[in-house]
Amino acid sequence: MGSVTVDYWQERKSKKLGSSSYRYRRVVERELRPILGKGEFTIALGNAKGDALVKYRQAHRKVEQTLAAAWDEVRGIKKPNTARELFQETVEQIKALGLNPYRPPTDDDVEGGDDHHDDTRDWIERSVVAEGIAAKYPTDPDTDHPIGVSAEDTRLVRMLHTARPKIPAPTLEDAKKLYLKDRFALNEPKPLERKKDEQRAERAVSNIAKALGSTPDGVKVASITREQARKVQDFIRGEVRSKSTVDRYLNDIRAVINHAIAEVTELHGLINHFTGLPVLGSGRGGDTPERDKRLPFTQDELKKIRRRIETHADQPDLLLIWRMLEGTGCRLAEVTGLRVKDVVVEGGMPYVEVEWHEDRRLKTDPSRRRVPLVGDALEAAKEALRLTKGPMLFPRYGIEGGNTNASAVLMKHVRKITDDAKKVVHSLRHNMKDTLIRAGVETGLQNLILGHTMGGEGERYGGPDARLEHATGAMRRALGVT
Repeated sequence: MGSVTVDYWQERKSKKLGSSSYRYRRVVERELRPILGKGEFTIALGNAKGDALVKYRQAHRKVEQTLAAAWDEVRGIKKPNTARELFQETVEQIKALGLNPYRPPTDDDVEGGDDHHDDTRDWIERSVVAEGIAAKYPTDPDTDHPIGVSAEDTRLVRMLHTARPKIPAPTLEDAKKLYLKDRFALNEPKPLERKKDEQRAERAVSNIAKALGSTPDGVKVASITREQARKVQDFIRGEVRSKSTVDRYLNDIRAVINHAIAEVTELHGLINHFTGLPVLGSGRGGDTPERDKRLPFTQDELKKIRRRIETHADQPDLLLIWRMLEGTGCRLAEVTGLRVKDVVVEGGMPYVEVEWHEDRRLKTDPSRRRVPLVGDALEAAKEALRLTKGPMLFPRYGIEGGNTNASAVLMKHVRKITDDAKKVVHSLRHNMKDTLIRAGVETGLQNLILGHTMGGEGERYGGPDARLEHATGAMRRALGVT
């Protein structure tokens, strides 16, 4: 790049490793933050300068497109309706006029009888409506045809004169809109969750369209072949580095297509050609196993990170969150989303109730659980209760997107101690997992404490009180607390 200045390009030098890494970093305008759900874009570009510059161009293009769409939303500029939606709008217009859009007269009608008279009257009424629409516009002196007719009126007149109007085949854009409509109807999400769902669905159909050289409204769902599905997979592989990410994107695609097949009559029985594609993130040549993507901290690192937070954090709540994460093995969102009423510090078996509520929704059913408070985690919880004055244990972070903010702040402290990309806030769960393993805690109890799927294993521990008793005993044993 030489001396050329590139916007949003950031070089980061590691004194410890003696190397550099590059990333794309761009602050989001304040007006767009509620829509995008973030304050900045940060995209890792790698360590090799030449490769990073190539990735920079791709990243910059995607961010520009995302920002443009967000500005359109701010300005009230909506995407045009699909042909199928416009067709349905026209049908409703004709119905509002008291006419049946699906019952026009034809030359094949049987003469005589009430049906024939009804059809003739219907035809006359249609003609009158069409002539009234045309009369609103000036006419061409040469052809006597109306000029400047709006697209809406053109569609209406065309359908009035159509013998058997046929609804356009559903496109990817139709499938996406139906998927989101039904998804939101089942459970009204919070704005940030809605935005994430919209972005995932948009990415799903956009990847298909781009791979096929079209737009989401230009690809008919029923026209997608197996060969094209494989082409989409190859396209996504070229866009993202992680094979497991490719698999995740394809899962979103399958969900959108499957929903359309189930809900749209014309698509019933259609084969979803994205089903059964090779899973890339596992097996020979696959991604790094999930268990190896994050590494636990060393004891020395844990001491230094805690000391760093203690001496540099502007508020005490951040250190309390870290202590509870370290002493429970909970996920960050599970701790930041705790309500005061979820924390029980009295009695012989103190615990936190990790439960679904409006400000913190859980991914899986096993995530709902009681996690014992033992040793330092119990003391941190008691201190947090003394400090808070509202319903949330950590008011600064017990809000929508608060766990993301807490993660960003904590990671700044973590990175002052270690540059290892596999060591992040989530690594504390790996530390707890290792602690439980070393203490000889059986797998079922490990899963019960960490909120992993247990299958039939959960039944052996009985009800909530029995499960808490087993988990508390295991945690005390593992942490050396009597």
